[in-house]
Formats: sequence, C-alpha cells, structure tokens
Amino acid sequence: MSTLGPVVSNTEPARPIGPEPVIGQHVRLERLTEVHFADLWENVGVHVDLWTCWPEGPFNTPSEFNDNLHEFLKLLVSDLAIYSVFLLAGPHKGKAVGMAMALSEERTTNRVGEIGMFYGPFLQKTRAGTEVIYLLTRLLFELNHRRVGWKTNALNVQSRRAAERYGFVYEGTLRQHQINKGRNRDSAWFSIIDSEWPLCKEAFEAWLEDGNFDEQQQQKRKLQEIRESLMKA
Repeated sequence: MSTLGPVVSNTEPARPIGPEPVIGQHVRLERLTEVHFADLWENVGVHVDLWTCWPEGPFNTPSEFNDNLHEFLKLLVSDLAIYSVFLLAGPHKGKAVGMAMALSEERTTNRVGEIGMFYGPFLQKTRAGTEVIYLLTRLLFELNHRRVGWKTNALNVQSRRAAERYGFVYEGTLRQHQINKGRNRDSAWFSIIDSEWPLCKEAFEAWLEDGNFDEQQQQKRKLQEIRESLMKA
C-alpha cells in the first residue's frame, strides 16, 4: 500500500501579492501606511476590549499605538500584505475601521496562504466585514495557493465561530503554541483548500447579494445555510 498522497498536477508556484488595493462592493483594502494611523486609533486603538487576544496592547495613547503600527510596517515583505479596511458607504465612509492581513507562505513550493483580521466595532458582524474575508481568500486562491489558513487563540470563541461560518474547516489545536502577555496560548487552526473554494466562493457571493438583505439590511439567509444548500445540490 502506498504511503504517499495524490500527485499534485498543478506545479506552478503561487504568484506574489501585488501592491494594488483590493476593492469590493462595501470595502476598499489599502496597504497600511502612516496616513491611516489616526483613523485606526479612533476606530480600533481606543477600544480596550479588542486587545484581549492580541499579543500587544491595549495602548494608552495614540503615540503608543502608532509605535506598534510602525512595528507592523517593518514586517512588510513581498509575501505579507497588511491592509487598512475602508468603508465605501455609510456614516464612516472613507474611514479606516480595521486591519486585515494576507500572507503567502512557501509561495514557490507548498503554496500555503493565511489570512487574519483586526476589526473595529464598525466592521464586526457586518456585511462589509464578511466581504473582507471573501476578498482576501479569493485573492490568495486566484494567486494559485492550494490552501488558505486561519489560526486563532483556542479560547477565542468568537473567532472560532466566525471561521466556521465562513466555511473554514477546523483542523486541530496546537497546544502551548505561543506565550502571549505572559500567558499560554493554544492555537486553533482552520483552513479552506482549493477543491473546497469554488463552493465557498459561490456561497459568499450569494450571501453578499443585495437580494439577500431586507430594507433594514438584515440577512434573509445565513451564509452557512446557503453553503449547505449548495452542497446538497
């Protein structure tokens, strides 16, 4: 009996993430720059409760927050894109209300990608917030990645539920993976692989359609329901 997996027919490397913005119907993702710092402090940095599961923070002053973002900027290499998330409509139009990340690991060999996000209150549990996930996941698969991962603190129930809502499959937990703020962190891993993406993509697009929302912008069908109906079909 063979102990090797199936032959990988697509041997082309994943392409690098470009510098251009990623634009959807509700959000615009622009590469993080100092110009965005003031908006991000107002819409992310001041919210102490957001930093519980983050390795750094919370921050007492805009200066401390900006220093942390400067450290982020030092991480910007060809295979890591850190974006500021701008809303395209509503009272906070044109404001940076969160951050998102797309990472390409072992781009020329294993073609593994990963996404991450840090949402302020104006992105959490919103249509725009879901679109960010769709846009970045789509981007990595379009660049020929085989897998897009999502990792989170195993105790972060909200993040774990979000991953599953978006169609990411739970793979397991790395015990004692990190030490954050002097405390142990176990990391839960989720992923979507390339064979699963077409169905997940179709579900995202159906959920994001205007017809799926009523006049109060409440969803008519849940994303999970749409994905499950497509699987049955």
